[in-house]
Amino acid sequence: MTRRRLTIILHWSILMLTLMMVKGGTSAPALRWAFVIGGAVWIGMALTRGMMGKPGPKLTGSLRTAYPWMHRGMYAVLAVTVVLNGLALVGVLPHDTGWTALLVLLAAGALHGLFHFWRHNVLYDGALRVMMPRFMHKIL
Repeated sequence: MTRRRLTIILHWSILMLTLMMVKGGTSAPALRWAFVIGGAVWIGMALTRGMMGKPGPKLTGSLRTAYPWMHRGMYAVLAVTVVLNGLALVGVLPHDTGWTALLVLLAAGALHGLFHFWRHNVLYDGALRVMMPRFMHKIL
């Protein structure tokens, strides 16, 4: 499996797990463990191999400068959420400790998605094709 494919799988899996955890309130331990493990793998990949996202040539000015920092911020929010949920699962912190961090991750993820939707539809730079599975490219 390529790094790109694994990143795409983790990207969409973390989104779906986050949505399932928010829907369920304080989620089942198996769901939270899946989130913690998937998030830890993704963060580990970013720390060891670097981030894959690039601003693209059509993104200019302050948005181009802010782009890598926005992605680092997303990874930081994910890391905090993963750590808090992991510590709650092993009993170091109370069971519902990761709830606020999960909501912050969901809000940041929504802004992240809107930003890339804007890039794809206003700048026409194909931003959504980068992280969408190939079978979905024809509908973009």
